[in-house]
Amino acid sequence: MVTWQCSGGKSLPGRLQRVEKTQDSVRLKVMEGAVEDARKGIVRVLADVMEELGINMNDVVLIEGKRTTVAKVLPAFRESCPDGAIQMDGITRQNARVGIGEEVTLMPTTWERARSVVLAPTVAGWMPSGDYEVAHLKQRLLGLPVRVEDVVSLTLFSGHEESFVVEGVLPRGNVIIGKDTAVHFKGNEGGEGRAHRVRYEDIGGLAKEVQRIREIVELPLKYPQLFRILGVEAPKGILLYGPPGTGKTLIARAVASETETHFIHVNGPEIMHKYYGESEARLRQVFDEARKKAPSIIFLDEVDAIAPRRTDVHGDVEKRVVAQLLALMDGLESRGNVIVLAATNVPDLVDPALRRPGRFDREICINVPDQRGRLEILRIHTRGMNLADDVSLEHLAAVTHGFVGADLEALCREAGMYALRRALADFRFGRDDFAELDLKVTLKDFNDALTEVEPSATREFAMEIPSVGWKDVGGLEKIKQQLQTLVEWPLVYPELYNHFSLKAPKGILLSGKPGTGKTLVAKALARESRVNFISVNSPLLFSHWMGEAEKALHEVFKKARQASPCILFFDEIDALAPKRSGEHTATSRLVSQFLMELDGLEELKEVVVLAATNRIDMLDPALLRPGRFDRVLEFPLPNLQDRISILNVHLAKRPLAGDVNLAAVAKAAEGLVGSELEAIAERAAFLALTEVVQSGSLDRTEAWQIEQRHLMQPLQELLEEKKRQLPRNLKDIRDVKETAAATAVDI
Repeated sequence: MVTWQCSGGKSLPGRLQRVEKTQDSVRLKVMEGAVEDARKGIVRVLADVMEELGINMNDVVLIEGKRTTVAKVLPAFRESCPDGAIQMDGITRQNARVGIGEEVTLMPTTWERARSVVLAPTVAGWMPSGDYEVAHLKQRLLGLPVRVEDVVSLTLFSGHEESFVVEGVLPRGNVIIGKDTAVHFKGNEGGEGRAHRVRYEDIGGLAKEVQRIREIVELPLKYPQLFRILGVEAPKGILLYGPPGTGKTLIARAVASETETHFIHVNGPEIMHKYYGESEARLRQVFDEARKKAPSIIFLDEVDAIAPRRTDVHGDVEKRVVAQLLALMDGLESRGNVIVLAATNVPDLVDPALRRPGRFDREICINVPDQRGRLEILRIHTRGMNLADDVSLEHLAAVTHGFVGADLEALCREAGMYALRRALADFRFGRDDFAELDLKVTLKDFNDALTEVEPSATREFAMEIPSVGWKDVGGLEKIKQQLQTLVEWPLVYPELYNHFSLKAPKGILLSGKPGTGKTLVAKALARESRVNFISVNSPLLFSHWMGEAEKALHEVFKKARQASPCILFFDEIDALAPKRSGEHTATSRLVSQFLMELDGLEELKEVVVLAATNRIDMLDPALLRPGRFDRVLEFPLPNLQDRISILNVHLAKRPLAGDVNLAAVAKAAEGLVGSELEAIAERAAFLALTEVVQSGSLDRTEAWQIEQRHLMQPLQELLEEKKRQLPRNLKDIRDVKETAAATAVDI
């Protein structure tokens, strides 16, 4: 028995009659709780209901379902809580023995300060590691209303969630745990060791998908008579597909916890046996168990391992297993009140016979979360973390392009490890006083963790979080404005676009001389519009294997659809889609595939294709019609003002001497592009550094400056080099024309 005892204090009863009430209780329909209220013993109702019951914010209320429990009440937002509803998190629903959609009775009640509380962990043999962990858990319990046999969920010192059962309270009845409460942890040597139960509040960014799954799963299991009255067969199967780490298995675990039905988890590879007939027998055994213990849910994880396409496999075992699964799901014998959930990240590998109504009635895509979804997921994974004041979850959600739920969980864990390393650097081991550790996770910890965790959604491709914004792009004001209008407005003002029946452009082509800033502008656009950004180096798609290049291109577009909203950027597009000749070559096949992806049967929703080229004359003309690359933006050579802006960008963080005149440099640099101006700034900085080292001025910081002559020297060298190259280029053109004339080929 471990005890945490605070200084004494008299238990004071709490009364709720502070405003005039009009009735003693109300019946309310249970709905999912807010993410921020999970595991805090909080329910939310509309202010009208609180007024009817005569209760105020943070009052303790009694909730009667199949069991009676207590919670604190807060006002709900009307947009998230309809009339006659109560928002309850999963733990409170478990304590009241009710599910979403059922009704509970809410009423005021009295409470007292707890003098003593006894908690028993649900995991057999678990006990607090020491006084520091008991103190940590006590801090998590402060202000929590409980009664005997309630379940509470706490974040352990290690960061894991653990459930505890309230085995005793003093005084008896409804109590609130306070600073003066003695908290006792009782061993559970003979417990059944239940795992932490996943609730709907533990799933972030998938509200619509969860709602669709609940409609299919919960209604037939809870109210089968409704389908008999309607005379229709209830849906019996759902296939969840999407990239790894998006939450497919988590949804299945949450459905099992919330429905309180018999749940059978089957890992696809575990079904396969080496002995003849054993694999089919194992499948029959699973379905027999589900029928006997109906209502049941069978979850087939990695279903592509159990039921691959029979045309693609050569072994007899796989074909027999697929045939057995088809018969069990929709054979002559009814499977009863059993629902089959299946998950895969490669749905195209699943046998087509399974993907029809009667077997898998619905196919639900679990996509990569958008910024709002990432924010919900971050709130879930950080609710047990001690965050510093400088941590902005909104900022982290904005910069974690392409991150799925598993990536964000890993990000939070890695940030915690960075915080732990920093705190333990000066900690003397051998002491048990962990309270002295400054265990707070800062924004720097998250930024360091971002360098370790890669986004799963687009790992195969050049997925990046652009680090440049519009402020890093000198000049090109007209181009910036056009791109903001074409790309950002459809994302920011979707209602306006729907009202005017407008669609965002599918493709935008950036054309101009090398070095004018096409790639830089594409990155800045992705950063400013806060969408995922996939960069594809066009020549790398080619393969010497027949059909591999087309397949790789299809995968790129598939990933972009999964990561939507997304900007898909093809650099050097002229290498990918040059003009087609009459011959059926690998290039012509790739161009055809590209055209089909742009405006084929599968719609590009919330995906903008950006492409850059400096040879628009070499592009296939079919790409340039409306519906493919709707807009062509020509990048001009920078004018005087643009050149000054570009030099300002590249010299902003460098020490400049008082004699530096950027206007004079820009005027002398007429005809140069942005990349050449950047090279001048780099070369000038290196010249200044070289002079400091060679002159022995390392101790004179006032000499560490870039002067006008440092800028003019590389500028003159660059202009002279361009003059030398001009005759060579003209000679190359003459040679080509002479060769063409000799072979009677027109250029």
